[in-house]
Amino acid sequence: MIISESEIALKESRIKGSFRMLLAEDDYANAEYVKLVVRHQDIAVIHAKNGAEAIELFKNNPLVDIVLMDIKMPIMDGYEATREIRKLNQDVPIIALTAFALDGDKEKAISAGCTGYLTKPVGKDMLLSVIGSYLVRGR
Repeated sequence: MIISESEIALKESRIKGSFRMLLAEDDYANAEYVKLVVRHQDIAVIHAKNGAEAIELFKNNPLVDIVLMDIKMPIMDGYEATREIRKLNQDVPIIALTAFALDGDKEKAISAGCTGYLTKPVGKDMLLSVIGSYLVRGR
């Protein structure tokens, strides 16, 4: 299916405002893909390469609006990083983003404190739609 530029612009226009996203992703290609998908949005991406770094970057950037959390990362996995971020902030949306989708993983992510769950590979429209559903000023 071919999507026209005007349709893409319409879909991308859902995200209104200036936002900060913490992306916790150890895989370079996956991180670059997410950055590429949001490049035309007004979203500053702060990239952590493991769960421990994600926690530190979150502490140093308290105005983060959304977190995309890979589950399988070195040093500290996404479940533990999510639990630690939840100790600091109960409200920030944390979306699990994982390539290893097994039975029970979604429930485990939600139990750890994630507010959403996406499996890789995730399409551009789906990623923007999920991000946009959480990035609403004044909520």
